Amino acid sequence: MANYQRERLIQAYCDWLNSKQEANEWTLLAFTVVFKPVDVNNSKSRWEDEYSNRVLNKFRKALERNPKNWPKAIPLDKLFYFERFETSKLRISGSRSPFHIHSLLPIPTSQLHRIFSTETESINKSLEKDLYSIDVVQNVLLEKITDKNSDIWLRYMSKGKEF
Repeated sequence: MANYQRERLIQAYCDWLNSKQEANEWTLLAFTVVFKPVDVNNSKSRWEDEYSNRVLNKFRKALERNPKNWPKAIPLDKLFYFERFETSKLRISGSRSPFHIHSLLPIPTSQLHRIFSTETESINKSLEKDLYSIDVVQNVLLEKITDKNSDIWLRYMSKGKEF
């Protein structure tokens, strides 16, 4: 995909996401999870599965108590990118880059309090504890995206990858 087309697609997504945010339907959160390798299976698909199934299920459980509602708890849960060799501000040490995933999570504004504290501008402590209970999770960072900055985060997390 040409850079121009990619930029137009990112801008279209951002316009749509920002309209949902302006209508107070969704609050956008930037999320990064760093994984620790616990065995020899360190493929991209393994970490994407860990994220999609185990990590996001902690969010779904916090947002919706009834498992029947989990599939709809996060309106857009496929907007994430796996990284291995790109650097991260959560970098563990030395020349080794951690396995990590950047994502954009639109959360229904009415349920934001279940996973994010607007007073401290940080992840809800019980969700944080649940995420760290996953044996392969090393670090998490959840931040609120404000002032229509979704385009900055989308460009950062995709870093030239196909969108």
